[in-house]
This record gives sequence, structure tokens and C-alpha cells, in this order.
Amino acid sequence: MSRGAAVTGAAVAIAAASLLLPWALAFDPQAWVVWGRDVGRFALDTSGGPSWKPLPVVITTPLALTGDPAPALWLLVARTGGLLAIAGAAVLGARLGGAVAGAAAAALMALSTWWFFNTALGNSEGMLAAAVLWAVIAHLAGRHRAALACAVAAGLLRPEVWPFLGLYGLWLWRHDRGARPAVVAAAIVVPLLWIAPDLAGTGGLASASRAARGEPSLGSAALEDVPGLAVLADFWVFLTAPALIAAVVAVIVGGRTVRVLAAGAVAWVVIVAVMAQAGYAGNPRYLVAAAAIGCVLAGVGAARVWPWAAVIVVAIGAVITAPDLRDQATDVGHRADRREALPDVVAAAGGRNQLVACQIHTAPAARPLVAWELDIDMRGIDRPPEHPDFVIRMRPYGGGPLDPALNPFGYDPIARAPGWEIWRGCVNPAAASAARGG
Repeated sequence: MSRGAAVTGAAVAIAAASLLLPWALAFDPQAWVVWGRDVGRFALDTSGGPSWKPLPVVITTPLALTGDPAPALWLLVARTGGLLAIAGAAVLGARLGGAVAGAAAAALMALSTWWFFNTALGNSEGMLAAAVLWAVIAHLAGRHRAALACAVAAGLLRPEVWPFLGLYGLWLWRHDRGARPAVVAAAIVVPLLWIAPDLAGTGGLASASRAARGEPSLGSAALEDVPGLAVLADFWVFLTAPALIAAVVAVIVGGRTVRVLAAGAVAWVVIVAVMAQAGYAGNPRYLVAAAAIGCVLAGVGAARVWPWAAVIVVAIGAVITAPDLRDQATDVGHRADRREALPDVVAAAGGRNQLVACQIHTAPAARPLVAWELDIDMRGIDRPPEHPDFVIRMRPYGGGPLDPALNPFGYDPIARAPGWEIWRGCVNPAAASAARGG
């Protein structure tokens, strides 16, 4: 068995074992699972979810054929990607600075706030980091077509990859005539998968851009007075000060490859900052690819100074991130509780068929989870309650009042479960269903 196969197999096994613990999907990956189901039915409608992202839906479309296991299977894929990112950091760090550098790079990534939270909840950031790091590793090993394949995967996850992918494609076109068909294929596949499904699913070519420029999530740079500067500050926090200082040391004492990687990471951060200044969200997780390279450079820089310096950088980084990691673990637990309780509250309300006889309204944050559980579209179910409907209310993961807010006049509470309530504003579901043609 090759080393690559062994690493991948170990990552899959660890990811599978992690599913024995309570789990949940974040908003975006839960929406990707819904979209995968819809693609299989030729009924894709992307207007009710987050901005379009091709690679996850390419994966969730066949997974959706399994039915109820589909969300867990996507989480298996995403967590495997996150573990392969740690392996990539170790391999690249070791190649550039020795075994100690590789171990430090992997540890810094594992202890980072972005890796745990996004990997635990099935976001694509771990997969993105893995694709970027293994693209670099493949290129340095002379496996340029494998590097291109990894870069294409990354390009199907984040648009910030496109300038780097384009430059690499031009370089490969000039240096490897045999790779030209692959370069042409990449030039066709990447824009096609970004544009065509979203265009077919919403009737608007710029819909993904509009979604990305919509209401930014809590913590996004777009909420700050100067979003571009906020992105720079987020990167400092994201990587942690000791790791960033060690990465600068790597640039000073390292060779050409280290400096090229550093320049690429800086360029990535600048792209995110410029986009945030232009009105896009600038969410901190958009910086993950640069942070992954930063972890590698930090391991290299610390190990070059003194092997024990690598241990010190990792230890200080762990102290800095520990409070956030505890909060994130608590948040993941709350999300898992909500996911596990939703089928119970639906059953207590009379089951799926009873509820979908009328319009469903729910909290914006619960939209893809409810849509998957009830096998309905996401579009419109987060609108304010309006008779005749059923209102599925969820308590926010961090606590607080149930959402959506509800004027109880004309509504009856019919079911409760931890974190959920269902209120009926549809007096005769059977008649409502008949009127709707159900």
C-alpha cells in the first residue's frame, strides 16, 4: 500500500469513528445536502440557500441517493478532508524544514480555531486547506498534473483560488505539452460548474455574487468600519501572534520555496481584504487557505531557530486558542442537540405529512435542517409567520428566545422538544392541502 493510500485510509477511519459522537452540520453543508437531493430530482433551486459552491454539491448529489444517511456521509467526507489538511501540513512542513517543522505545522493547524470548528461541522474549509497543501506537495514532487487536479478541487471551493489556478495553468501549459488537455479541461470545468447550476437553479447569473454580498454573518469583516483592515486583523488573530512571528522568521531564513508560499498567502489575504472592502462578507473562514500555509511556515520558522522554539510556539498558540476551542465545542454540542431533537418534535406534531399540508415557517438558521427533515424546499420557509401555516421555532444555539418571533393569536402550541416548538396556525391541514393541490 502506498503512503498516500495509507494516510487517506487512516483519515477516513478516524473521521468515521468521530461520527459515533453527537454531530451536526453547519448551515452551508446542510444546504448542500438539500441541494444534492434536489439535483437528483432535477429540481435544483439555489435561491433559498447560501451562495453556490460546486464541489460540495457534486459530492452530495450521489450521497443524497442514500436518503437519511446523506448528512452523515457528507460529514465523513468533510472531516476526512480536514484530517488530510493536517497530514498535508505535516508533510509539507517536514519537506521544507524537517520533522520538527512538520510536527509543529500539524499541531498549529489542529489547535487553530478555524480547523476544529469548520471540520467538526462539515464546512469545506478543511477540504480547501487539504487541496491547497497537497497541490503544493504534488508540485514540489514533480507531479504537476496531480497538483493541477488538487488546484481544480480548491477552485471549486473558493473563488479566491482562481487567480492562482489560472497562473498555474499557464505555467503548466508552457512546461508540459502533455498536460495541455488537462489544462483545457480545467479551464472549462471550473467556470461551468460555478455558473451553470446556479444559473439553472435561480435564473440569475450573478445570484451567487448577490448571496455572497448579502447580510454578512456575525464576525464578518463587512460589519466593521473599514472591512479591508478588519480582514488583516482577522488573519493576525486566526494564525495567532506567535505563529505569525515564526512564519516571518521562515521568510527571512528560508529559501525560494518558502518565500513563494509566503507571497501566495499574503496575496490571498489581500484578495479577501479587497473583496471585503468591495462589499463581500470577508468572513474569517475565507482566510483558511492562507492560514494553512501560515501554519506550515510557522513550523518551518520555529524549527529553524531552535527545535524547542517550535514546541514553545505550539504551546503558546494552544493557550491562546483554548478558550475559543472550549466555546466551539459547546456550540457543536448545542447544534447536535438541535439536530437530534428535530425528528422528535416533528413526530410529536403529527409527522411530516401533517405539517407539510400547510406552509412551513421557521428560523433562518434552521432553514436547511428543517427543509431536509421535512423534504421540502428551503425557499421562503424563513419568512415571517403568516396564517395558514405551521411555525417550527428553534432556540438559537447560543441561547435566547425562540426564533421566529410569534404573535400567538390564532396559533396553538402542539409539540415541544429540547430547543424546539411547533405552533399550528393551520386549522384544517387536510383542507389546506386540497386547496393547494396536495
